[in-house]
Amino acid sequence: MKSRLFRAVGFVAAFFILSSSLSAHAQLGIVESHDPAISFTPTGNSYLNLMVGLRKYFNSFTSWQLPASPGPQNPISRLEYPWDQTFIAIRGSAEYNSLEVNMEWSGTINVISSPKAQDSDWLDARNPNQKTTFSEAEATPRCWTADFSCNMPVPGFPSMRGVIGYRLSQFKFTNTDGFQYGIYDDETDHYGYYSIPLPGPFIEFSQYYKQIYGGGILQSPLDLAEILGGWRFQPLQLRLQADASYVSGNSHDQHLLRNIFGIIRSEGVGWHVNLSAGLNTGRFRFDLEGDLRGIQTSGQIQTPTQYIDGAKAWSEQKYLGINGTIFF
Repeated sequence: MKSRLFRAVGFVAAFFILSSSLSAHAQLGIVESHDPAISFTPTGNSYLNLMVGLRKYFNSFTSWQLPASPGPQNPISRLEYPWDQTFIAIRGSAEYNSLEVNMEWSGTINVISSPKAQDSDWLDARNPNQKTTFSEAEATPRCWTADFSCNMPVPGFPSMRGVIGYRLSQFKFTNTDGFQYGIYDDETDHYGYYSIPLPGPFIEFSQYYKQIYGGGILQSPLDLAEILGGWRFQPLQLRLQADASYVSGNSHDQHLLRNIFGIIRSEGVGWHVNLSAGLNTGRFRFDLEGDLRGIQTSGQIQTPTQYIDGAKAWSEQKYLGINGTIFF
């Protein structure tokens, strides 16, 4: 846990060092320093705006695992949920006297996922590294995120803003119409290959994370006309945000066919990087963005018969997005 925390703190520290360097370059004229009147504020030192966007996730997943108790297997069971959903995002922002406040929600607009949900078990205590059971199934992700944040300028660094916020996320999946494959029967203690169909829904899984985060924002107009040698372009608005977070999580697994459940309560750290580039056209703004974020937590799992320490829950998401914003 401490090593993950140190990495997260180091990540944000490296961001501030890089931002300071870019701010110095801005003063030399390579990129222009942030000017709210130019970049964001049609009404001077205050504004309201509304953003609507689409986000396409790729190579994203959420997972959990638990150790045996008693037994040497670690893990003894793992659930993995990759997804590639498209989200819709809505964000409202307001700025007054340099303090900006943001409220954002995003959620899935399609539920069928191309990647399959996976369930793996290591049931032989005499051979704890041998995976003995594996199932794969269709999944129907229902996911949402919410983000509440505020940011303001960092004194002495005209291109930088400090940001703090509170982020919520929930990922829900239903394993449906799968197949289970195995090479070991823990009831008879014998090895032998088998496969069985798992018709209909057979696992309900959900993860719920709460994050308190802090970090920095570097934003600067980039003069394309100067770079491209006289071509007339609107300045490209660049924005980089990086933050680290304390995370608390609650994960729930319900095996419908066997009527058993597990609940993991966990704590850990998270990290997040977002890069966007946009153009202002009067009262409108259009952006392309890329986003990368991760969560690592550990804690205790509650089963119908016991509590087990050493459980883990983690998640990683990547997306590309396109946004449109109107200023009021």
